[in-house]
Amino acid sequence: MRGPYLLRPLQVDISVPDKIGGVYCLSKNSKKIEIVARAERNLRDAIKAHWKEYEFFWYEPALTPREAYLNQCYTYHRFCENGNGGHEHPKPPEKVEIKCPVCGV
Repeated sequence: MRGPYLLRPLQVDISVPDKIGGVYCLSKNSKKIEIVARAERNLRDAIKAHWKEYEFFWYEPALTPREAYLNQCYTYHRFCENGNGGHEHPKPPEKVEIKCPVCGV
């Protein structure tokens, strides 16, 4: 995971590749990840949509929705599965038959 970076639109434009999917994490401080999310097509725009709510972001690009989902599962289980942030387990992308590599959901 790349980061943390300050979550400012210009910083996102400089740091994150355009028109690629991936996984991103958001935080109000640089110590505790609060959200783990996935963008299947435009990671840059997905991160920038949160710039007024959060201060920091991390990201990992992915070449396919399948790869993004797998990365999201690993990141979710590392940072959020113990009730951190009240997240539900990530759902697989539409039209992709896959289960979580960590827990099999």
